[in-house]
Parts: sequence; structure tokens; C-alpha cells
Amino acid sequence: MNRLDRLLGYLLLLQSRDLVRAQDLAAQFEVSERTVYRDMDALAEIGVPVVGQAGEGYRLMAGYTLPPIMFSETEAQALFLAVAMLSGLTSPGPTQIAAATALAKVRAVLPKATLAQVEALRTVLGFYSVSRSRLNLDDEKFLQLQQAINQHHVVYIHYHAQHSNRITAREIEPLYLAYVDNIWLVQGYCRLRQDLRNFRLDRIDQLTVRTEIFVPHSMNMKRFLDDGARVVVRFEGDIVRWVREAQHFGFREEEPEADDGSVVMVYQVSEVGQIMRWLLGWGDGMEVLEPLELRAAVAETAARMATQHVPTVQAQLASPA
Repeated sequence: MNRLDRLLGYLLLLQSRDLVRAQDLAAQFEVSERTVYRDMDALAEIGVPVVGQAGEGYRLMAGYTLPPIMFSETEAQALFLAVAMLSGLTSPGPTQIAAATALAKVRAVLPKATLAQVEALRTVLGFYSVSRSRLNLDDEKFLQLQQAINQHHVVYIHYHAQHSNRITAREIEPLYLAYVDNIWLVQGYCRLRQDLRNFRLDRIDQLTVRTEIFVPHSMNMKRFLDDGARVVVRFEGDIVRWVREAQHFGFREEEPEADDGSVVMVYQVSEVGQIMRWLLGWGDGMEVLEPLELRAAVAETAARMATQHVPTVQAQLASPA
């Protein structure tokens, strides 16, 4: 990033926050703190009222605002694509309306040539949700959790188990929301398990935000994505293409293709039951290599299915035409 772009980036951050630390600027723009100090001096020299507070950081003098920012053609197209995706893949509601209003404001200040490019893009591109339910960004649980995370409020939930009707009452300290393969997950410190846990929002049957405030635990994003069981599966060569097209969200990597065309794929899931139904859909074209727990569960399920089907098939075959 050149210096001019970096200085503009500083200004945008300073305008959006009350206080910005030099070490945070250095980390975000991948420069040294000494470079940040020099850049701040440069902003002051050109008349930007940057105020430095020793030991705390930098802020803009009260009342100072940036002039309107013009968007490049690429930036305008990116904004249009983002709003188009939001409109096509989410449920109608206040967020969708606000996005459309924001886009209208952007369009109003675009140069004619850039606006023409955006309008041309609109006529040839669309986003639709058919097989999956639309994402609801105005869901009450989703909004309550956002507020609880921002204000560090303890949350009380009734959580539904994955493969049973068992419901447990939990108190959690919510830390982070993530949208993973059409599923909202909240990571939080579970007081029942005394550890960080991931909870699916669609399995939270009841949610109450407490008035109690908690001190946030450190959050490990790698653990958020990789916590759980490692699953290794071999797929026969004639279905590998289709597996890749309908890949499970827990997919991590695949090993080089074998001589017979088969491929071994590795998954990471919070619990093995999370992937078993998806695996069974590939029939005898797949083989679970590990863990043994999942391999045994697949074998047991397949045996039950055979027991259920064989008598009926035998009876039909034995009946006269």
C-alpha cells in the first residue's frame, strides 16, 4: 500500500472511532509504529487536526469531518454486488430496506460513466435462494445476541441437542457470531461446561439476555473453526466430482488422487453426528477411515437399514407375478 492510500485509511479510521492506538494502526496497515508517527506528523502538516494523547492514541479534533468520498468504478460495483447479494439471499426486513436506501445514496453521487457500469451489471446479474431458506438478518435471537456481545451481557438459553429431544439450560458469555454454510453459530464461554463452546442459533429454543455483565474471555478464531473431531473419508473415483460440488462445510483438505481415481478427504466437525447423515447419502461410494467411533456408527446404521429393507424386498421377489 502506498503512503497516500495509507494516510486516507488513517483518516477513515479516525473518523469512525473516538480513539485509535498507534500499535493498532501499525498492525492493520503492516507498518512500524515509527512509520505511524511520521504519517501522523504528515497529516498535521497538511492541516488535518489530529490530536495525539500520550499513552492512549490519536483522535480527530471535535467537529472535523472528511469531504464526501467518491467511489471508483470497482468500488461501486463491489457495493452493488454486496447489496444485490443481501437483497437476493436474505428475508425482507429493516436491514434489507436500509441496504437498498444506502445503495440509492451511493448511486446519487456516482459519475455518469460509473453509474452506467453499475446499471449494466444489474441487468445481467442476480442472486436467488431456492433450496435453502433465506438468511434473516432481523431475527430476534440474532439481534439480541449482537447486543449482548457488544455490551458483555450474560445470556441464558435452552439448547436443543442435535440428535435427540434433550434440552439443556445454559448460561453463556457470548463472544462472537459467525455464519458458516447457511448456519449462524455463536461462540461463547459456557458456564455449564466451563469452556468455550459453539452453539447453533436454530437450536436455541429460548433466549434471555441477563443484566449481569461479564469480563470477556480471550477468543481463539482458529479454535472456533477447527474445534471438534477430525474425520477422514475415502470417496470412490466415480463420485468425487459430485462430492466436491456438494461439499460438506466441515471440509478442510484432500489428499492426492489415488491410481484408481479415489480421493481421501479430511473434515473437521464439532461432533461426528454432524456429518454422518451427509456421508450416508453417498452410499457405498464412501468409506469412513477415521475416527473409529464414526466408522462403527455408519456400519451400525447401514446394518439397521439392511434389516429394515431386506424382508420387504424378499417378500416382493417371492410373490407371484
